[in-house]
Amino acid sequence: MVKRSRLPDGISDYKMLVDDGFIYVDKTNYIELLENTKSYVFFLRPRRFGKSLFTSVLEYYYGINYKDEFDSLFGNTYISQFPTSKRNKYYILKFNFTGLKTDSDDNLLKSFRASTLTSYEVFCANYGLSFDYPKEGEPAEILNSFLARFKIHVKGQIYFIIDEYDHFANELLSFREELFSGIVSETGFVRKWYEKIKDHTGTGTIARFFATGVSPITNVNLFTLDSLTSGFNIATDLTRWGIFNEMMGFTEVDIR
Repeated sequence: MVKRSRLPDGISDYKMLVDDGFIYVDKTNYIELLENTKSYVFFLRPRRFGKSLFTSVLEYYYGINYKDEFDSLFGNTYISQFPTSKRNKYYILKFNFTGLKTDSDDNLLKSFRASTLTSYEVFCANYGLSFDYPKEGEPAEILNSFLARFKIHVKGQIYFIIDEYDHFANELLSFREELFSGIVSETGFVRKWYEKIKDHTGTGTIARFFATGVSPITNVNLFTLDSLTSGFNIATDLTRWGIFNEMMGFTEVDIR
C-alpha cells in the first residue's frame, strides 16, 4: 500500500505540522524577502489562506527560544539554505483578536484587555520572565507599562505579531458602526493601543511588526485597515505588492 502524506487540515501551528509529518508548501523564501523590504508590515488575505500558519512560521524562525531547533524545524526549507542575519534574534509577542465580545462598549473593552493580558502572560511564560506591570486600566497604558518593564529587565528586542487584527472590527462595521467609530477616534482605546506600539518602535523595543487579517475586497475592509491602524501610521500595507502575491495560499504548481 502506498503511504500517503498527510494534509494539515485546520492546523496552524508550524512546529506541530513539522513534528507530525504533515505536508507543508514551502513559503520560507518570503521570510528573506520580508526582512529585506519593510520592518512594520500589514498583509491581508481571504479566510483560509494560511495567514495564521504564516505567523506561526515567523514565530518559530525568529524566536530566540527556538534557536536549537532550527535544523529540525526548517531543515527541508528554502530558509535553511539561506538563513538571514536576524534568525532567532527576537522575543515574539503575539496577539490574536478573534472571539472578542462586540455586543457593548464595556464588553469590547473588557475582552480586548483580557485578550492582550493573556498574550503578555503567555509571553512571560515562554521566556521565563517575571516583572510587574498593571493588569487593570486602559489597554494602551497596560501595553506601555509592559513594554517599558521589558526594556528595563531584558536585553533584547520584540517581534510584534497580530493575527486577525480586524476580526472584531469587521463585526462592528456590520452591526455597530457607532461603536467602531468610538474605538478608533482620537481618544478611542484601540487607536491609543496602536499609538503605544509606535512609541516603542521609536525606543527600539519593538524591532519588527507583522499583522494579518481579511483582504480589503470592499471599501469597508479598506476603511477598517486605515481606521484601526491610524495610530500606527509607520506600517506598510504589502497586500497588493506583486512580489508577495504568492506568500500565502497555493499556486497551481503547489496544488499539482
